[in-house]
Amino acid sequence: MGAKPTVLDLFSGAGGMSTGFEMAGYEIVMGVEYIQNFSETFSVNHPNAIAICDDIREVSSDEILEKLEGKEIDVVIGGPPCQGFSGAGRRDVKDPRNSLFMEYVKYLNYFNPKAFIMENVMGILSMKNNSNVKVIDIIMNNLENNYNCRICKLYASDFEVPQNRRRVIIIGVRKDLNIIPTEPLPILNKENRIPVSTIILPRNKIDDKYYLSERAINGIIAKREKAKKNGNGFGAQILKMDKPSYTIPARYWKDGYDALVSYSDTQIRRLTILELKRIQSFPDDFVLTGNNKDQIMQIGNAVASKFAYHLGKHLINILQ
Repeated sequence: MGAKPTVLDLFSGAGGMSTGFEMAGYEIVMGVEYIQNFSETFSVNHPNAIAICDDIREVSSDEILEKLEGKEIDVVIGGPPCQGFSGAGRRDVKDPRNSLFMEYVKYLNYFNPKAFIMENVMGILSMKNNSNVKVIDIIMNNLENNYNCRICKLYASDFEVPQNRRRVIIIGVRKDLNIIPTEPLPILNKENRIPVSTIILPRNKIDDKYYLSERAINGIIAKREKAKKNGNGFGAQILKMDKPSYTIPARYWKDGYDALVSYSDTQIRRLTILELKRIQSFPDDFVLTGNNKDQIMQIGNAVASKFAYHLGKHLINILQ
């Protein structure tokens, strides 16, 4: 590989994964993402990369090749959404052959990079299609044509991210390189994971708008009592300051109940955008575009940057 291995980021989102790989010493060459403000955020934070904002199914490989102006791609990264799409006829929406996943495979076949790292949700391991075939088996059959692969189940909190976020990471190395990829070893353990207290802003820096109303708090209490009676868990989660945060989902913009800060029974608040960025280990100066909802969705959908950094470092070590 050259001085800096080159990266193509598919389904790049806001660029959390690219940011981590850049910190690990890679050159981000291009990001493909179809949601406009996600793509704009990627572009603002990676000004030297080409940002393509389009449906990946509509972009031709030749078009991408032309834009790359002869640059080779060493590594492909990204997390294709695991839901399929229903097209003509009775296609199985859960079958990855009908899905955006095959676009990822298409680019692997086209650019033949030395390696790839694919990220996905844990649910992908248990999903089955209409024929009762495990989705992950279909995926691996496609990936293993040309790549030696390893499926890893990793916690972002083991890799310097102050958040309990568990993800499936598939690492692939091209077969002709004769390298069997290994699983990255945790950087931290349960005793020294980064607690959320390290990234929470001081109370006097928090605008009143982040605090829940009395009505909202009473609603949470009532629902909690009802759930307790029925023996169910309940959604509103108060952060434990000495532990990593709960997972920040893209839906956090709706009410923020997935991770709340409590000072007392009557003073409970949502997290600010800066705090959410930090929980996802984005640098403080990472620029988000769009309105509040857009920004929170970008944060929730991202791969935590520090996690991606350690994945990138691990891959460099494997390939050497």
